[in-house]
Amino acid sequence: MRPNTRSRHLALVVVLGALVWLGAAEPGTEAPTEVSASPEATAGDGDSAPTEEAQAVAEDPDAALDGREIYKRMLDNRYKSFVQTCEMVSGDRAGNQQETRMRMAYENQRGPDDEPLDGTTLSKTLVRYTYPPELRHSGYLAIQNVGRPDDQFVYRRSSRRIQRVNLRKEAVFGTDFSFEDLFPREIEDATYERDIDTDWEGESVFVVTATPTPIAASEYSKFQTYIDKQRYIPLRSIYWNEENVLIKELSSPADRVEQHDHVWVPMESTMRNLREQSFTVLTIKTIEPNVKIRRREFDIRKLESR
Repeated sequence: MRPNTRSRHLALVVVLGALVWLGAAEPGTEAPTEVSASPEATAGDGDSAPTEEAQAVAEDPDAALDGREIYKRMLDNRYKSFVQTCEMVSGDRAGNQQETRMRMAYENQRGPDDEPLDGTTLSKTLVRYTYPPELRHSGYLAIQNVGRPDDQFVYRRSSRRIQRVNLRKEAVFGTDFSFEDLFPREIEDATYERDIDTDWEGESVFVVTATPTPIAASEYSKFQTYIDKQRYIPLRSIYWNEENVLIKELSSPADRVEQHDHVWVPMESTMRNLREQSFTVLTIKTIEPNVKIRRREFDIRKLESR
């Protein structure tokens, strides 16, 4: 069958176009100008335009991070172990003040794959009062577990015996901090939702709302944390109680953040009780990062020793 007139005309155009392109390579001739195809012309060529989400990620890699990953990066910005001493000065609207001091030892119990070495224990924390005198030698031990409630114990000098308690809901003597506020958190303790990023005291921050899981036995229904984008440290946290009432605010001045052994540490934090209109300023006085802690340091019987 002979080709029709339209087919012969199209073939001739293609051949002439090829000859013009080849001739452009000869000396003294100008190369043809390449014309970019319009979006309409390329829409059906198999390469779809990037989605708004993909474009946002390309412009800002942080856009792809969800709340859990952001919070985990904040938790990862800490030592495998540490021993620190801290001072807490509390005040109320009447102008009364009280000082409390303590020593805290912490050890992460996770292996290289981030799983518990013994299958259940995530971390261990030991806290001992060193001041005021009537509390000296009283201590608390928290063993944080995965998949089951934490093991928490207290030794009070007044009773001279060890008791199993829920430390998360127990206040640090004379302060606006609870032990839940002091003990290093674990990623398994809550679910996380990323909120809209913002600025806080001149720093660009992520905002993450955490909702504690029932097994965590938290005193809070939720808490929201402002996390510095550059250093992944918490600069502000606000807390709601079980009745969903805003009750506390924790803030850490950006200029009081220091780097110790490649980890950023807020050296000063202020907890405000919004109901009582009281406050407590916590200052880390000394810190020993990644120190080797003897295993028996976290033995329950050590709570009774001095």
